[in-house]
Amino acid sequence: MTLEDEIIQAFEAGQWLEFVSGYNLRDDADEASMRTLAIGLHNSGRFDLLTAIDGFDGDGDSFRFYEIQQFYSDTLPQLAAEPEAMLKAVRRLVEEGGPNRDGAFIALPFRDWCKGTGRATAIAALLDFSATRDGWYLRLALEGASTDDPGGALDWALALIADKPGPQRIAALEALGSLGPTPALATHAIAALSDRLEHEADDQILGLGIYAAIELHGRGEQANPADTAKIVAIAATRGGTEMRRRAMQALWFQWKAITPAILDQLIGIAETVEGSDAIAVDHLDHALYQMTSGEDVERAIAIVRTLLSANRGTLTVHSFDSFEHQLLTKHRARFDTLAVEWFVSGDRALGEAVMALVRKVHGAPMVLRPDLTPFGYGSAELIFLARKAVGYLFATPISAASLLMAIMRTGVGDAIKGATELLFDPLLVNYSGELGEHLREAAKDINDPASPHVAAALQQLEIYLDGLRAVGRVKALDPSERERMIEWRRRQQEMEEAMKAGEKESIFSQLATKVVLLYGNRSITYVPPFGDEPGPERRMVTEMQSHHHSHEYARMIVVDPHGIDLMLRHFRVERLPT
Repeated sequence: MTLEDEIIQAFEAGQWLEFVSGYNLRDDADEASMRTLAIGLHNSGRFDLLTAIDGFDGDGDSFRFYEIQQFYSDTLPQLAAEPEAMLKAVRRLVEEGGPNRDGAFIALPFRDWCKGTGRATAIAALLDFSATRDGWYLRLALEGASTDDPGGALDWALALIADKPGPQRIAALEALGSLGPTPALATHAIAALSDRLEHEADDQILGLGIYAAIELHGRGEQANPADTAKIVAIAATRGGTEMRRRAMQALWFQWKAITPAILDQLIGIAETVEGSDAIAVDHLDHALYQMTSGEDVERAIAIVRTLLSANRGTLTVHSFDSFEHQLLTKHRARFDTLAVEWFVSGDRALGEAVMALVRKVHGAPMVLRPDLTPFGYGSAELIFLARKAVGYLFATPISAASLLMAIMRTGVGDAIKGATELLFDPLLVNYSGELGEHLREAAKDINDPASPHVAAALQQLEIYLDGLRAVGRVKALDPSERERMIEWRRRQQEMEEAMKAGEKESIFSQLATKVVLLYGNRSITYVPPFGDEPGPERRMVTEMQSHHHSHEYARMIVVDPHGIDLMLRHFRVERLPT
């Protein structure tokens, strides 16, 4: 039996969708040939591929759905069909997709089918906009019509924007950014849109308008910058949440293609984004990533700085995860100087951002080595920087110490004295272990101007530790059994909470099933043969492995927790003397 005979037989038996969904599993599958034969049989009138779509039964089988959807996505633009039959079939495919699979697969094929003469207007005439997606179908019809008649499609869209409020206007605005494929048409579209938005106050319309204008301006080789700037100014003045989201999306897609003046306008809108608006923040993060991927890192930093300062409490640097990744990898040296700038600013939101970025780096501690000479700081600014470094980076003492060493290299006497004192107390007094070892290695570098000052701080540490050892053990200070139990329970609860929080963020919780072993040091699993493979179950043994992690507690957290907390808070909130 030939492939053509199989296709005809499947269709006549009412098994067409089953044939399509299972065809690619065959060893002799030739998808291109099957598709070509099916299209030919449909267009010759032998059978109707579109009516077969009614056979979808909504059984939730994702594989079956995607195979059928893929077939119709590939064949739809080439099918000869009446607009009413085509619209009905596309609606059925979108409906079958459900909320999670949506209609994305069929959107472009349907748009391409609408390129045919008279098809787009015929589809539009069938829409009464009572269904949720009717506006979406109109948008695709407009985009399809633009392929062969860009001027006519643009005039059609502008007429809908002017005269048809509601879903038709929204659909036309959504399509407008992809119409006007030439600078002349883009200029005309932007001018008409500018006149239409002159007195507009609706947030959604302003959002769609600013996005369409930026798209037309960018893709039209910076077409009509005057009216584009006017539209952005109108939207920025009257728009709200939806406008900011659309503006950030436009910034993401077109920031390289637009004029510098309009880019500045969009950046001005970016600096008003609210920290609670996750969609706008995400769009902006994509734009920042692109900026930091090239030579525009300073522009990205300026935007983030303004937003963090204005949204402390609702926005953190982790909200811009793509930006922070680029900053800590591609622009690592710039981060060292940025930490200095943000600490010296005295802005708590910026100080917390530096602290968060330093803590984000796992493995080896982050060592900061900024050259402070170009800053031209005097002793007051350098001492202020030292106190900020300790206040914010106390929990990462090696990072804090590295900034203090950078201050020691400046040669400013009072600042060196202040940095050395802070290196000893509170850093070395609290972290004599890992930090002590790190500084002993650093002190060996005789070519480092900070070396003698580090050695002096270490000498003070030895005197301090000798004093502690000289006292010996004071049994009266030993905690009672009850106090030990309370502390043990507190730490156990703290570790359990940390473990649960870590599991929520871990990819392993999605890949593996958690199993609790009540005894023993290995687990045994019996795995059945795969598919129809013959043979007995396989016995798999997994030996348990050890995992450990060490953490040095700050000494004063135990001895004087309130005192050390008060000191660090003071360092973080104090302002630079004027």
